[in-house]
Amino acid sequence: MTLEQSATPTFANHQTFHPRFGWIKKGYDAAAANPNVFNLVEAPLELGVGKNMVEAIRFWSTATRVITRQPHPDKPRTSIFMPTRLGRALLDEDYGLDPYMEDPSTLWILHWQAISAESILPVWRLTFNDFSALEFTEADLLQYCVDEIAATTWSQPKISSIQKDVDCLLRMYSRRETRGRQTLDDLLDSPFRELQILQPSPGSRNSFRFVRGEKRSLSAAAITYACLDYMGREGRDSRTISVTRLAIDPGSPGRILKLSEQDIVGAIEQSARDATGIKLARPAGARQLAVESDPAHAALEVLWAHHSRRRTDLFGAETLDVSGTAARRPYPRDESGSVARKKGTSKKSDTGSTKGTAA
Repeated sequence: MTLEQSATPTFANHQTFHPRFGWIKKGYDAAAANPNVFNLVEAPLELGVGKNMVEAIRFWSTATRVITRQPHPDKPRTSIFMPTRLGRALLDEDYGLDPYMEDPSTLWILHWQAISAESILPVWRLTFNDFSALEFTEADLLQYCVDEIAATTWSQPKISSIQKDVDCLLRMYSRRETRGRQTLDDLLDSPFRELQILQPSPGSRNSFRFVRGEKRSLSAAAITYACLDYMGREGRDSRTISVTRLAIDPGSPGRILKLSEQDIVGAIEQSARDATGIKLARPAGARQLAVESDPAHAALEVLWAHHSRRRTDLFGAETLDVSGTAARRPYPRDESGSVARKKGTSKKSDTGSTKGTAA
C-alpha cells in the first residue's frame, strides 16, 4: 500500500501543538455534547483553552478517530464533528471501557488508529511504517519525508510544513533538545511519550531511535486488537491471517507498533487464554491468527476481557464497536443533539451481572 493509498495530504494542521493530557478525551466529550462546538465563537471558553488549541484538540481527536468530520445539516460549507463508535466504546462516561484513559492500552489503540490506513498524518505514517533507520537525527527523518512526499502526485506542501510535522512528531513521542531557551510548550508532556516507542539515542545529541520488541506499556490485548483490526480490513469473510503478514506487511501491527513475529505470537497466545473466539493456529507449521467469528467481534472480546480484570462495573458490551469500518462511523444522536443513550441498558446490578441491549 503506497502513501497515497494509506494517507491523505494533510500537513501542519495541529497548529504546532502536540497532544496534551486530556485533550483527546476533551475533544470527544465536547463533540458528544454538541457536534457544532468547534464552530462556536465561545469554543475556547467551552474547552478552557486558547483558539489555536481548540483547532489542535479538534485535529488530534479526529486523527485518533474518536470523532469524525460530517457535513453540517444546514450549512453546506461547514462541518460538524461527531463522536465515532470507537470513541464511544473507549471514552464515553457511561459505556466506555476506559473513559479517563487510565490504561496505557488505550493510548496504543489511539496510536494504531491514527497511523494505520486512511491516516490524516502522512508524516507519522512514513515515520512508523516506512522509515527503516534504527537510529536517526531530525534532519535524517525530515529529508526522508520530503523525498517520499515529493514522489507522490499530491500538491506539494512547503518544506516548512513538513518540518513542523517532524518537529511535532518528535515532541509527541519523545523529549527532545530545543533550540535556545525552553518554552512552556516544550515542557508540557504528551501522553504518547508514555508509549516509549521512540526515545533519544543514549550518548548522541539530538538523535533518536525506535524501541523495537517488548515495551512495558504495550499489553497483549493492545497488540492482538491491532492484529484483529488489521485482519478485518482484509474483508469480513477472512478468518485467518499469517503472523508473518502481521509482522512485516505495509501498515501491519509489526511495523506500526515495532514488533517482531515472536512478540505477536506471544500476545496472541496470551489473549487466547483470556478471551474466547481466537487462537494461534499452525497449519503445516505456518503460524496464523484464527478467529471463530468476524475479527471485529473478536477484538471486542479481547478488549472486554482485558478491561474486565481491572474494572467490575462494565456493562453493555453488545453496544460497542471497537474495530473495523463500523468503529469509525459516527454514533447516533438523540433529538437533543447529544450522544444517544440505549433504552433498557442498565448499569451493573447488585447481583454482579451485566446487561445491555444491542445497538
